[in-house]
Amino acid sequence: MSFNGANLHMKFMGGVYIKNASPYILELRRCLVQILTMEHWDDIRFFLAVVQNGSVRSASIALNVNHATVLRRIAQLEEQLGARLFDKLPTGYELTGAGDEILEYAERMARTSMDLQTRVFARDQKLTGTLRVAMPNVFATDLFMPDLAEFSQTHPEIELHLVTSYDLVNLTKRQADVALRLVYDRNTLPQNLYGAGLQDVYRGLYISRDRMTAERQSASATLKWILKEEDGAPPEWAQKVPLAMDAVPYVVSDLAAQLAAVKVGIGVTILPCFVGDNDNSLTRVPEIGINHYGKLWLLTHGETRKTKRVRLFCDFLKKRIKRYADLLDGTSIAYD
Repeated sequence: MSFNGANLHMKFMGGVYIKNASPYILELRRCLVQILTMEHWDDIRFFLAVVQNGSVRSASIALNVNHATVLRRIAQLEEQLGARLFDKLPTGYELTGAGDEILEYAERMARTSMDLQTRVFARDQKLTGTLRVAMPNVFATDLFMPDLAEFSQTHPEIELHLVTSYDLVNLTKRQADVALRLVYDRNTLPQNLYGAGLQDVYRGLYISRDRMTAERQSASATLKWILKEEDGAPPEWAQKVPLAMDAVPYVVSDLAAQLAAVKVGIGVTILPCFVGDNDNSLTRVPEIGINHYGKLWLLTHGETRKTKRVRLFCDFLKKRIKRYADLLDGTSIAYD
């Protein structure tokens, strides 16, 4: 039996169809009950990935598979259902009536699967297995890497997966078990996560020591603002710099290039204090105070936080954050 969008007008309501559903809907429901099992869960995952990402190509990237695999899995699901699930349009993939009918049911299955994985993980109380930790790149590379190495050496049976990104990971979907986030507004934190604000983080305006010495001896060529692409213009607090600044900035795409540029004397740049104060080749621009950057939050999911290795890691990292308090709040070095 085949289906078309005109036949499909009913929605699943708590797993039960509204009465008087058409024979087509009843047959579709029978097909769903038959195939929406853990045996076919992968096909459902591919269906949801296309829905969420809008195209087969984007879904393949999100799932880390090739384009042909996504197409094959969608075709396999459509064959099982006897219904076409997507229309391919110039603007992307759009759900057909049949696809729209099964979407809510498929999303419910996805939530159930993730909840099951989380609960199984939470019952594992051994100090072995995988532990996924997410944090912004700069905290991993410029502050905590020695500590993470120490943790791995102390607990060699725990396989530490470090996810370094400025993008937010989804703890509910188990993209990470623990997340260290720099939070600018606590109201943006998801309500379903557990955690605490641990430490305020400050930033300052930095210049190379050699260039600052040259500026004090005699004004040299104008300095450039070294800016990251995503940051835009310098914030108001930093624009009071008591140095001759070029109107044309020097724009970079990442922290490594930003640091390299300021070290060779191109100009001044804004850095977290734990980066700038920890580099002997840099100094803060005089007469410019430090600025509050955000607060470090350590976050876990409701179930995974009960796991022994998650609790162990969180306790470990909290102690290290406390140890680095003066670096993070910009008080490790006395400036005039």
